[in-house]
Amino acid sequence: MTTGPDTSDGTAEDTVDEVDIAALVPATDAFDVRAFAAERGCNVVHAGDPDYSEAARVAATAATVIVLVPDPEGPSALAVLDALRERSTLPVVLYADTVATDELAAFLDAEATDYVRKHPEGSELVLEKRLRTAAEHATLVESHGLLERAVDQADIGITIADTRTDDEPLIYVNEGFARMTGYPVDEAVGRNCRFLQGEETDPETVATLRAAIENEESASVDIRNYRKDGTPFWNHLDISPIFDDDELTHYFGFQRDVTERKRLQDELHEQNERLSDFASVLSHDLRNPLAVAQGQLDAVDDADVAAAEEALARMDSLITDVLALAREGEVVEATERVSLGEVGTYAWSMVEIDGLELDVPADVVVQADRERLVSVLENLFRNVAEHAHGASTVTVTAVEDGFVVADDGPGIPEGERDSAFDRGHTTDPDGTGFGLAIVAAIADAHDWTVSVEESADGGAAFAFHGVDVER
Repeated sequence: MTTGPDTSDGTAEDTVDEVDIAALVPATDAFDVRAFAAERGCNVVHAGDPDYSEAARVAATAATVIVLVPDPEGPSALAVLDALRERSTLPVVLYADTVATDELAAFLDAEATDYVRKHPEGSELVLEKRLRTAAEHATLVESHGLLERAVDQADIGITIADTRTDDEPLIYVNEGFARMTGYPVDEAVGRNCRFLQGEETDPETVATLRAAIENEESASVDIRNYRKDGTPFWNHLDISPIFDDDELTHYFGFQRDVTERKRLQDELHEQNERLSDFASVLSHDLRNPLAVAQGQLDAVDDADVAAAEEALARMDSLITDVLALAREGEVVEATERVSLGEVGTYAWSMVEIDGLELDVPADVVVQADRERLVSVLENLFRNVAEHAHGASTVTVTAVEDGFVVADDGPGIPEGERDSAFDRGHTTDPDGTGFGLAIVAAIADAHDWTVSVEESADGGAAFAFHGVDVER
């Protein structure tokens, strides 16, 4: 803050486009604040005497700065400032001829205050400059305060580490970090963030973070950390480098407690394993007696056993499809580059198809689990062969974020498309109703979406999106 007169005759710099002034000026004073504001592109949003009642009203205005001209016959400048501070933190610029030294010192010791001597030549230019500077500073302080509150009240932990200092200590942590870890801000600042690690922290994850920092790159990991009270939690950590020109100076860290998400993922994984085990046991325990029964029927040459053979065949199909549905729905852990043309041709050869032709691109590559993609296409091709009566061609085409399998058959009525992927849904009395459910399960396991649409030829089109496609 400035504590003495400034008689600079330079032109004031417009650091703020418009300054909204609240003026506390005696009615008898020669200073015409409205004329002053009009000449300089400022606004006077309030004008009144420098007394307690007017000071109370200022807080209700849209002012960005206050100019105070004390009344020799009224309260002192310091008394008016005290009244203002009961309701407002706006900057106050004292514009006066002379002020007692002790009073001026106390005035300027208060936050957001300044002083301009009133009568030296050019004092109004100085006053304009000070008002604009004070308004700009107040805006910056308000923005900084809002940002600080937002950061501290955020649900995520935010940290800044100094990479220019040995051991890369944290120089900032927000309150969200303190709440998540149990470490108060003053206990975390000055330490390397490894203090959150413990016996179950994966060394490979730590190595991934260290390699990213050494290579001045970003990284995102789930890491096992420990709170101050020793309880473990899963921390989803994103780190990003900060550069000054080309020099790495700091690292931002963003932490989210994902313990509950990890718990649910682990439970889902265990459930999938149990389901897979159950399906395998079911397949084994049912297929053995089915094989025995089928062997007995094969030895009997009697037309009466045809119905029994058909029932056994249907049971075998159900077992196969239930087992596939259980296994294909497991989350895909890894994908590879797969030629859509190669797997399409292979899947076509695995299905009994009469009178149909396949049109599939040879130059399209997708990221997928190859065996499960084959299963998707087999089920879709089989669906055409069994349900799309009158179809002549099945076409596989690539789109920007996926692929489409379409036919030129009668299509699927719009009212039935939402239920097409339901387990057990079929229009064929001899079908199991699991084929399209398996397709949907595999798409979901890849984190793709699949929907039924109408093809260009009026048939059915199965559109897959969210797929990494290379052409």
